[in-house]
Amino acid sequence: MANYSIKVDLQKLQGAFIQNLTGRTETKRCLIIPVDDCDGIFVGEKGCYLNLTAFELDNPHYSDTHCVKVDIPKEKREAMTEQQKYAVPILGGMKPFGASQQAQPKTNVEEHPFEEFGKEDGNLPF
Repeated sequence: MANYSIKVDLQKLQGAFIQNLTGRTETKRCLIIPVDDCDGIFVGEKGCYLNLTAFELDNPHYSDTHCVKVDIPKEKREAMTEQQKYAVPILGGMKPFGASQQAQPKTNVEEHPFEEFGKEDGNLPF
């Protein structure tokens, strides 16, 4: 079984940008993604998901064997022209990596409910 390394440029998602947000005790650089405007993002009861598709490349570049794009819902994809499908940006690449490479360890990230970020009083968790 092959393991894959995937790199994605999240700033290529529709409407995404980086913004400094100031909280009670510090300022942090944050990635802002308007989830309702971005194809491929699904907000459910248990999380916010980014659906991606990897396409195998006929002529691999920079050791990437696949390109990664947003997974457009079937109904919307079928209504698109070939030119519109081609214009969907490549977010990144994917390549197999050997067993000698270590997977990145998971870090403990403190969870905050989505509602906490939307408060009008600017009550950020930092």
